[in-house]
Amino acid sequence: MQFILVGVFVFAMFSFALDQRNNEASAQNNVEQEIKRLENEWLNSYLRGDQQTFERIVADDFTRTDESGKFATKAEEKELIQAPPASVNASLTNEDIKVRVYGETAVVTGRIVSKVQDSLNFQSRFTDTFVKRKGRWQVVARHYSRIPAERSVINLDSNIYDAYVGQYEIAPNVVFEITNEGGKLMSQTTGQPKMELLPESEIEFFIKGFTAQFVFVRDETGRVTKLIINQEGQRIMTRKLK
Repeated sequence: MQFILVGVFVFAMFSFALDQRNNEASAQNNVEQEIKRLENEWLNSYLRGDQQTFERIVADDFTRTDESGKFATKAEEKELIQAPPASVNASLTNEDIKVRVYGETAVVTGRIVSKVQDSLNFQSRFTDTFVKRKGRWQVVARHYSRIPAERSVINLDSNIYDAYVGQYEIAPNVVFEITNEGGKLMSQTTGQPKMELLPESEIEFFIKGFTAQFVFVRDETGRVTKLIINQEGQRIMTRKLK
């Protein structure tokens, strides 16, 4: 009888340990799925211009660091959330997402694929850190590096260029001037020759033979107020003078 009781006790303890392990694995899986969902919602907030979703997921002390070592605050990152461009078939997709959970902290790695008009635009690899505060997961840090890609020109109605025409201040006494000349978007920095900006999307442009990318930013009313210049990991934020 004693042998039977011992056997029952051992079986009960084994079953309890197994159930506990299964519960922990289930809880871990639930956290991983929640973090992945938040990653997708956060990414799509850029595409939709959804500042409410951005505010919910991104912590107030968030910082973003690029491949050059430069960082941005939450307020600076939020400037990238703008109204989606009209008549452009664009998509942002998270791929190869892996989540590692350490208690109230989660580290996420993955790759962002951007497509415009069904053509590959660019890819970036990222590492994000999420922290659970007051029962809610929020991202507190991101480090990303853009994967070099071939540049491709899309067909774009040149009438769109009129909204971009103007002068953008890079530094004191240094102006980046944009003009629409015969359906071509031309750029000229103070003291430099004119060069054509070629469209990758309705808001993203490049100059043939250069690595820089030029992104036009609109405000809440749809008016273009800024130009972001991304080059070799550096980000220059310019303001439109006129």
